[in-house]
Amino acid sequence: MAKTRKLLLEYETEEVGRLAREDPREKKALVKAFGDSSDVVRERALIASVETADPTLVTNITKALSDNVPDVRIAAAQALAFYHQPVTVPDLLKGLKDENTWVRSHCAAGLSKILNGPIWARIPGEDIDKIIDDFPDMTEDEVDSFLASIKMKPGAINRFKTWREKKFKLEIDESELIAELESKPILLSEETLASTPSAKSTKDEVEAILAELPDELRETLPPEDIKRLTPDSARELVRQLKVSVPTAEKKKKKKKAVKVKKVKRVRKKKKKTEKDELIERLPVEVRESVGEAALADLTTDELEALLASSGEAETEAEVSEVEDTDPRMKELSEKYGPEKAEILATIPEPMLQDIPEDQIKEMDLETLKGLAQALEPR
Repeated sequence: MAKTRKLLLEYETEEVGRLAREDPREKKALVKAFGDSSDVVRERALIASVETADPTLVTNITKALSDNVPDVRIAAAQALAFYHQPVTVPDLLKGLKDENTWVRSHCAAGLSKILNGPIWARIPGEDIDKIIDDFPDMTEDEVDSFLASIKMKPGAINRFKTWREKKFKLEIDESELIAELESKPILLSEETLASTPSAKSTKDEVEAILAELPDELRETLPPEDIKRLTPDSARELVRQLKVSVPTAEKKKKKKKAVKVKKVKRVRKKKKKTEKDELIERLPVEVRESVGEAALADLTTDELEALLASSGEAETEAEVSEVEDTDPRMKELSEKYGPEKAEILATIPEPMLQDIPEDQIKEMDLETLKGLAQALEPR
C-alpha cells in the first residue's frame, strides 16, 4: 500500500494502473486507496482505476459516489462512465441528482452508453425519482409508456426491464469493454508495444513543447492537466497561449496589424460542422469519458444537452449574478470594459495577477476567451 500511495501522491496514475493489471496484490492496494484518509489519494486512485481496465472494480468504485469531497465523486463518476456496466445503472441514476455539475455530467454520459435514447442530462428530477424508486404505483404498461416518453429506445427498454427483474444484480460483462479498448495502448500486445513510443518519450515530448512557453505562464498550468496532455493537445495549448501572450516584437506592432493577421488565420481554417464545434466545446474529461466514437453517434440535441450539463452553458441570469456577487467585476469593468470583465472574472485571481494589464488590454475577446479556458481550474 505504501508504494501505491506514494505513486498516487506523485500523480503516477498510469503506473499504478499498470501494476494493478499485472499483480493482484497491487490491485488490492489500489482498491484500498479508494478509502484512503487523503482525498487526493482517493481521487487519483479512482483515476488509476480507469488505467487498470478492469470492470470488476466498479463494485468498489460506486461506493466513492457518496464521498463528501466533490473531486472524489467526479473521479468515481468518470470511472463508472468509462466502464458502462449495467450493474451500475442504479448508482448512475442517483448520480444524476448530485449537487455537482461534473458528477451529473459523467453519470449522464455513462447512462447514454448503457441505455441509449434519452438525453439523460435533461430528464427532470421528478422523473429520475420515479426510476430510482422503481416506478411506485405504476403498472407495467404505464412503465413502458413512461420509458418511451423519455425517448428510451425499444431495445434499451427491453434491456432495462430485464435488468430490473434481476434487481440489477448482474455479472460484470468484460467482453464489450475489451472489444472497445483492444486498439488502445492499455491493452496492446507486447509486439505492438515494442513499436509504440514509450510513455516516457511521450512525456518528454510534451515537456519539450511546453518549454516554448514563458516560465511564469507555464508555472500556472495545473500539474494534473499537464499529466493528461498528449503531444497534439500540448501543441494546441501552446498555440493558444502564444496567441494570448504577445512577444516583445509583437508588442511593437500596431494593434490593427495584429488583428488583421489573426483574421486571416481564422479564414484559412476548414469549416467545421455544428456537431464538431459542440464536441470541441465539451470539457476534456467529458470527451475522454464518453469516447470519440460515442460522441460521433450523438445527435446535435444530445450534444447540446451534454454540453449544458457539463457547466459550459451559462444563462444571462447567471452572468448577472456573477456581476452582483464578484467584487472584482466592478474593478475589472472599469479597467477593461464589461465584456472583458465577464471573461476575466472566470480566471482565478492569483493567475490573473501574473498577466500584465497592458497585455490584457491588447487582447481581443476571442483571444481572451482562449486564455481563460486554458487557465480554467480542472
